[in-house]
Amino acid sequence: MFKRFIEALRRRPLLDQMLTEMEQMLDEAVHMFRPIADVLTGKKELSDEVHDMVYSTDRRINHIQRKIRKQLVEHLVVTTGADVPIGLVLMSVSKDAERVGDMCKNMLEVAEAQRGAVPEGDYTVSFRTLLEETEALFGPTSAAFRESDKELGQLVVEKGRELARQCDAIIYRLLEDELPTREAVLLTLLARYLKRLCLHLTNIATSVVMPLHRLDYFDEKWGEDRGYDKREGDLEDGAPPA
Repeated sequence: MFKRFIEALRRRPLLDQMLTEMEQMLDEAVHMFRPIADVLTGKKELSDEVHDMVYSTDRRINHIQRKIRKQLVEHLVVTTGADVPIGLVLMSVSKDAERVGDMCKNMLEVAEAQRGAVPEGDYTVSFRTLLEETEALFGPTSAAFRESDKELGQLVVEKGRELARQCDAIIYRLLEDELPTREAVLLTLLARYLKRLCLHLTNIATSVVMPLHRLDYFDEKWGEDRGYDKREGDLEDGAPPA
């Protein structure tokens, strides 16, 4: 269904423009994330240049999101036979893309508070792996949305949820650890922001996997029990109807 919407909308200038702007938001977000990850892993020095780039990119993402929202409202109000379902999808996923930018900014704040990379210790390798695998999730998320690829969207959802679980595992370890308070708080915040970022990417991927009313709710119990049938490209019997 979503694939047919996208194919139809690509032939309509305004809606095609909004889809392109949504993809731009994701491109800008990974542009933000990469240098922050490099700072947190010690590959890049914390600098005013990184700070300014992150904040200016976040403002661009916010501007695009507001523009999409304004265009969608105007389109749905004034256009006879407007595509309400795809309009609601775009409203939802553009907000998730905007939140990805916010999580990147929050991660930079952690890096600045700890004055650079994650401290060497028991959590260093875990965070390096998380940061690398999270960065690798941006490309498939954008591709799944752009190409309306259900199978790829399913893989993004599964990977994003697994990374979120890894973030939770780190937080639980930190609760039982005896690290200095400042270090424990900063690492907990970083794990939390990474988890939220991964789940916002996952939400974007649900737009090509789930029916409209189930966006953002892939982890509901029926999703766990029934799941997504990759062989058939649709929800298994027993799932809520589209």
